[in-house]
Amino acid sequence: MKFLKATILFSIMLFCSCNKDKTIKAVFQPDEVMGKDVVISEAYETRNYSHLERLHLLSISVQDTIDNDSRFLIRFGFASIPQTAKIDSAFIYLKAIEPGHFGEKNSFYIQRSKSVWINKDVNWENQPEGEESDQILIDAPTDKMQPYKIDVTNYVKNVVNKTYPNYGYIFRLESEEKPYKGIRFCSSNHVDVDSRPKLEVFYKE
Repeated sequence: MKFLKATILFSIMLFCSCNKDKTIKAVFQPDEVMGKDVVISEAYETRNYSHLERLHLLSISVQDTIDNDSRFLIRFGFASIPQTAKIDSAFIYLKAIEPGHFGEKNSFYIQRSKSVWINKDVNWENQPEGEESDQILIDAPTDKMQPYKIDVTNYVKNVVNKTYPNYGYIFRLESEEKPYKGIRFCSSNHVDVDSRPKLEVFYKE
């Protein structure tokens, strides 16, 4: 009987221990109402493009004379993750949108925004400055419909630990000079829910 009680107690302790160390997966995939992602255009510097179904990075020109570099900004809210959480990993998922990526030398940077921006108001003229010290360089696609899984673990850790605020990211081409090139992704306005940008965070409480 004592052996049975000891076995039961051990099983309960083991169960509790497993639950305590269990990795939690949190998924953040906002829709067209809650999404914070927007394209900004150098040629139309005061316009806001938060209504588009796509997010694009472009190095092109208008009528071969006016530069029309484009960037996009994106922010995921993940305040539901407790400050005491131990972040294991975090990834942003982006899906390509037709007609897909094009051109050569279209690797791109992800830079942490240094200041807050308003999704419906931000444009090229008033865009926030990006932090270059911890920017992430992403390799150019090898296929025109290549999706991306981007490791943003350090960013999520620092936000959760209150090292810096969650102002989101600025995406820009590594070189915004010619030749004609671009990267195209689905935005949170896309009709296909599964194609919208997504953040997955794995952590332990």
